[in-house]
Amino acid sequence: MVYEYGFEAVKDLGWLSGLENMLRQENGRWWNTRKWLVQSIVWVLLLNGLHALVLYLNNQNPAEFGSTFNSVTMFFALMGGMTPFGLMILTQGAIVEEKKSGTAEWVLSSPLSRESFVLSKLIVNFLWIFGTLVLLQGVVYELVLMAFGMGIVPVISLTEGLVLHGFHLLYWLTLSLMLGSFFKGRGPVMGIPILLLAFQDLIAQLGALYIPGIELVLPKRIEEIATQITLEGTINSTIPIFAIGFQIILFTTIAIWRFKQEEF
Repeated sequence: MVYEYGFEAVKDLGWLSGLENMLRQENGRWWNTRKWLVQSIVWVLLLNGLHALVLYLNNQNPAEFGSTFNSVTMFFALMGGMTPFGLMILTQGAIVEEKKSGTAEWVLSSPLSRESFVLSKLIVNFLWIFGTLVLLQGVVYELVLMAFGMGIVPVISLTEGLVLHGFHLLYWLTLSLMLGSFFKGRGPVMGIPILLLAFQDLIAQLGALYIPGIELVLPKRIEEIATQITLEGTINSTIPIFAIGFQIILFTTIAIWRFKQEEF
């Protein structure tokens, strides 16, 4: 497979041909640039900065906001509303720009399968986004709580909540990649997920009139479950986890199928 750094032999063949090399190239887009550092700083300021600001403003009246319960609820609400939008910005051109620039045609002329092309973008982007937009934020969140003299969230409970939030982001990532395999411009790839993110409550309310239980298959429910788990509360239903998991697999399968139909 041809790289911007030279030539490297590809040993694996079949439907995962070239995956290792493609993973290395996609990882370089993060590690060999300041992208990971910039995103880490930006999201610390956005999420934990805003959370710290609210704690500071309410510091003189802790009865209104001083509990860890309220803090956890607000933190996950911020993550649920903001990080999917950040993910959309980061990945909107993952496939679209490759097709427009001709890069996809160029790399696929080497021993690289189309499955590997899509999966490499899914795997690498998810790992870096999960690391910078989720795990790092969880660590800083605990530090913010300690700075304000509040009790920290049990590490295991917080980790479980963060993993579920990562699962939530995986939904938006696979949806974006699937849309990128269909459209040639960034507009629909970013616009459709934003509309879904913004109008989930309305979709649930109107959809329930015709499809009872539709709210259980919307990604917002995963964020609610993540908050419940972090607070060590009772989960009302595990159906959303299986429903979103099925959609993640479906979106990934469709993305690969559609990309294989592209003629380069």
